[in-house]
Amino acid sequence: MSGIATSSSGQKDDYQNELVFERNRLPPRAYFKSEHSLNLNGRWKFHYASCPAKAPSEDDDIASIENSSTIDVPGHWQLQGYGKPHYTNVQFPFPVDPPHVPSENPVGTYSTEFRVPSKWKSAGEMNYRLRFDGVDSAFHLSVNGSPFQARYSQGSRNPAEFDITDLLIRDGSSLNIITVRVYQWCIFRDVHLIGFPTRGNIEDFTVRTELDDQYKNAKLNLDIAYSVAAASNVIVSLEKAGCKGTAVFEQQFELEAGSSQRSFSFDVSDPLKWTAETPNLYEIWITLAGEEKGKALQKIHQEVGFRQVEIKKGNLTVNGTAIHLNGANRHDHHFKYGRAVPLDFIRRDLLLMKTHNINALRCSHYPSHPEIYSLANKIGLYVMDEADLECHGFYDAVARPLQIPESQPYEERKLLTFPQSAKFTTDKESWQGAYVERMKQMVHRDKNHPSIIFWSLGNEAFYGRNHKAMYDWAKAYDPTRPIHYEGDAEALSADMFSYMYMSIPELVKRAKEHGDDFEKPIILCEFAHAMGTGPGALQEYQDAFRAHRRLQGGFIWEWADHGILTKTDDGTPFFAYGGDFGDYPNDGNFVMDGLCDSEHNPRSALVEAKKVFAPVSIGREGESILVTNHYDFSSLDHLKAHWTLSTFTAGNSESIVSSGLLSLPNVAAGETATVDMPNFGQIDQLTGEAWLSVSMELASSTVWAHAGHQIAWGQFRVGEQSLVKFGQTEPSSGIDSPTLSDRLAILTLSNPDVIFEFDKSIDKITKWSIRGTDIFEVGNGPHLTFWRAPTDNDIPEIAQYWVLFGLDSMQKQVRSVSHTLEDGNLQITTKTWVSPPILAWGFDTTTKYTLQGDGSIKIHIHAEPRGSIPITLPRFGLEMKMNKSTDTIRWFGLGQGETYRDMKQAGKLGVWTNSVDEMITHNAFPQESGNRTDTRWVHLLNSKGSGIQAELQCEAPKNEGGFDFNVNRHSAHALEKAKHPYELARSDEVIFRVDGGHHGLGTASCGPPTLEQHSLHTQVLDFTVLLTPVGL
Repeated sequence: MSGIATSSSGQKDDYQNELVFERNRLPPRAYFKSEHSLNLNGRWKFHYASCPAKAPSEDDDIASIENSSTIDVPGHWQLQGYGKPHYTNVQFPFPVDPPHVPSENPVGTYSTEFRVPSKWKSAGEMNYRLRFDGVDSAFHLSVNGSPFQARYSQGSRNPAEFDITDLLIRDGSSLNIITVRVYQWCIFRDVHLIGFPTRGNIEDFTVRTELDDQYKNAKLNLDIAYSVAAASNVIVSLEKAGCKGTAVFEQQFELEAGSSQRSFSFDVSDPLKWTAETPNLYEIWITLAGEEKGKALQKIHQEVGFRQVEIKKGNLTVNGTAIHLNGANRHDHHFKYGRAVPLDFIRRDLLLMKTHNINALRCSHYPSHPEIYSLANKIGLYVMDEADLECHGFYDAVARPLQIPESQPYEERKLLTFPQSAKFTTDKESWQGAYVERMKQMVHRDKNHPSIIFWSLGNEAFYGRNHKAMYDWAKAYDPTRPIHYEGDAEALSADMFSYMYMSIPELVKRAKEHGDDFEKPIILCEFAHAMGTGPGALQEYQDAFRAHRRLQGGFIWEWADHGILTKTDDGTPFFAYGGDFGDYPNDGNFVMDGLCDSEHNPRSALVEAKKVFAPVSIGREGESILVTNHYDFSSLDHLKAHWTLSTFTAGNSESIVSSGLLSLPNVAAGETATVDMPNFGQIDQLTGEAWLSVSMELASSTVWAHAGHQIAWGQFRVGEQSLVKFGQTEPSSGIDSPTLSDRLAILTLSNPDVIFEFDKSIDKITKWSIRGTDIFEVGNGPHLTFWRAPTDNDIPEIAQYWVLFGLDSMQKQVRSVSHTLEDGNLQITTKTWVSPPILAWGFDTTTKYTLQGDGSIKIHIHAEPRGSIPITLPRFGLEMKMNKSTDTIRWFGLGQGETYRDMKQAGKLGVWTNSVDEMITHNAFPQESGNRTDTRWVHLLNSKGSGIQAELQCEAPKNEGGFDFNVNRHSAHALEKAKHPYELARSDEVIFRVDGGHHGLGTASCGPPTLEQHSLHTQVLDFTVLLTPVGL
């Protein structure tokens, strides 16, 4: 074995030379499939070496080398038994000294064999190419023993094509051998052998549409690059997608012999326009005619969408109309295959986006699978296509020695570090060619897709001369699309201002700073970091976007968690993240930050986003229904509206009174209309609260959803009936024939139906039994608690603050206990000091426990803070362990999934029923989750339907909407300690929290903290909990 030239030979390695990013790679071109194409995916021979010097040469038979095996292509060798996955977010896992890479740089040598299909002979002589759609991170290629050094490519997420005509054996029976030396990481996209007839082929083509000033009539401009041996004809035709044989036009042109380029322009009268809301497509066919009549040398097909993208009056517009981006960032990820993502999985991603009201996709941070754009064309998604460029790791190389804290606002850190960070490569002239090449690769491959409305120069690569060179090239080659780049703080080489994780107040400030006279819009390329339980305040961001013309939306970070399905030593499956593979340095679970879980199933965050992003708002204005159309182009004609009138009473199920179809007026895009209420009859005579729900659904099926798919919904109270109020079932008499004993600090009251025990020494109910059924686990009655298992959004700052104030370890000192028994009602009053160890702050707390005639318990707590108090609390309420037979939870409030005070838009008022286990949100990184907010009452029942009803009324802080509750199998401290679900011991406990207040979620895992209006401030606490037997 012998390696390619290394630094010891005096010649730079290709992969350590910024001036070399390809050798004999063909120029980039538009992506299209050839009729003569052989898929080479499958099992390839494979050899793993720890460094290039130990890798096989082009002459070696890999199968005969010790420790060689076979491996799936596409696929990661790190997921197939060689090396290991490695996750970092920003920091480079190697010393920073570009262009040098570590000496121990793993190399995978792949080899496969193939025959040129004999049936291709009928097309005559051909030129043959090998196409690699994605190899990470660089590779050399050998065909039938040709030298590695002759063919090289780098640029992981960009394709590479090589002409191998002169290297092939083309008799149809002989085997050809490909050998690929890959420098960390893998071949993760398709590999094809492609044949083009030597008599003629179209090498590349560019389709652009141009609309007139009224955005009505159009020109279709077509450029082709071709090579023909003799004069030939090219036929260009256009037809409406799905309408074969109904050509809009068909024209034939003669091409002169040789290699050249031609441009054509076609007038199209009033074509249907493409937008994400109305993805009207046409199909262009480019046919290179052969010598035989009716037989083509080549046929190319491409979707065409007539649309025009511009910056007008400071806004990003499509067809002259400013658009609102309800977007998401998406990485290539599969929970088993890593970046080698099957096309069906990609299709499922996009359909999930569309059905959850996401209308824009950012391909972060590189061009995605080449087929994804066609899917976006068809279903209607705006796409930001991003160059394969990120070098954020230089930030750490600069910031760490300066000891710049991560808590410092991002925009401030940028000013301190980005100019220095840019000097490594971004602002260094010798790297310009590599930077511009990344842009060329992306633009050429993807230029013909109408869904791509703007290009991005990359991500978090600072700003310098090389970005300007990328911008200048792109604007010269493709003037039809604006360009985005967040790292360009002054938008010198960008057509919009872009920010990441900017707080809402700062965002609004920037939106206003030039009034209505601005040249460039503001877009958040990343916001609402969806890590763990959250994100909070998504609705407030949307409100800001809709209130200010300059703010045109953004892209949530991000689409899905990136966990890799792994097993513990005993076979327990779990989703692994940074550090789970022995990778160092790593960024832990920071990669688990998606709207979907690692299997790309929707999480609560996606359900919330669907509601916030809904293109229709439904509310009440007086005695009318208010309908607001948030679409940019569409009326509501494609929707139908269903209404349902329901009533709710204390402790009972929802009662549907009536339902029907709502007649919608013509509501144009951006307009609001009022609709008459349905005829309910004598609504004031109904019992309980009456609520009207309106659902907006697709009237007919589309390519992305069936008829009846819900687009939006709204819900509001109607009528003047009394609200379901706290304590409506309160009894009027005391307990019959009670017996009271007070011995060894245990206060016991009993009769034939009720046993109640209270431990005065610890201020806790230790037993509550109704007719032989224990409500709590003995010794685990309700007690005041404040802690929650820190969420990913809590961990960076606020959780540390709360720990500093001891809120995770609050203790209780009992100062006095008194009791009375009058008319069968037992009342116990305690005064306690609830405080953390070490510190001198706490709550002077007075608690009144009242055991009532039906066996119910009323607990009133008044707590006054004293001392050097924290600004905020995680939560406050009563926590208890229910009888383990409790298996069903039923509640009246927001549901059915988890809700929090700043993440509850998707919560619908109703009576909901879940099993205990269905109440639990299973995060890959255990944390606080599963809360339900704005609750009026909750039942905790066993299989016989018996248990308790819990209610809470909070006077301070005042909460009119209802209370929070949570049911879990594990305590907050157990959740906090675990880093993976398998670390939580199997439990049959039922831990119930009923809370008077809960701190909001925010997005501080990477972004602003909880908004002030959603913060739980330390103050006087005054609340009452009523626990009432049900079915006992």
